Amino acid sequence: MKLNLFKRSMIFATFFGSCLCIALIVASLGTPHWIDARAKRTSNPLESEGRISFGLFEGHKELNFGYGWRNHEFSVKAGTHPARRWAWMGTGGLLAAALVSLSGAAVVAALASAARARAKAHPLLATNCLAVLFTLGAIAVWLTEYFLRLQHNVMSDEDLANTWSSDGTADLGLSFWLVVAASVASFANIICIGAAMADGRELESVAPPLEDKINGAIMLY
Repeated sequence: MKLNLFKRSMIFATFFGSCLCIALIVASLGTPHWIDARAKRTSNPLESEGRISFGLFEGHKELNFGYGWRNHEFSVKAGTHPARRWAWMGTGGLLAAALVSLSGAAVVAALASAARARAKAHPLLATNCLAVLFTLGAIAVWLTEYFLRLQHNVMSDEDLANTWSSDGTADLGLSFWLVVAASVASFANIICIGAAMADGRELESVAPPLEDKINGAIMLY
């Protein structure tokens, strides 16, 4: 009974883990801090200053030419996203797939932990493995775009024409690290599932001898 309770606890823990992963990914999609960068004008670097932050769907830009700050909002719909289309679509698509996998994992975990009969952990393991793969894929795509392009330039063509440069000043922002945290949490779910599956094997090996003892005691009476 104690082992069975442990198994149920491990499976139920993955339900909360999946919900946490979903919340982290949704937060990363809704916050404009996949990249945070600073900028200067090459024509007057001492007087100019700029700050740029953007996510997958929107961003914010503050530029000071030397006579006051000017704020600009930009979005993908306007065609002004600093990341190239393949990187944006790849990252967004993989995160959407991760959300689907995690939603399935949460449903399976809730049903498995509530079931009276011994539930198979393989569907739960598969959905969490897919979530890890999808989040790692999104991380890989964004890192590739960061090292190839974003760390060198996040400015629009108009800003480049005005001699603005962000070369070497861009950093990965909080929104990106939320996806990393979601991937780690999904991997923690896999560890919990592995512990539950190991517990199930122990139950199968212990149950037959225990049943034989009970049957022997009944026959004595």
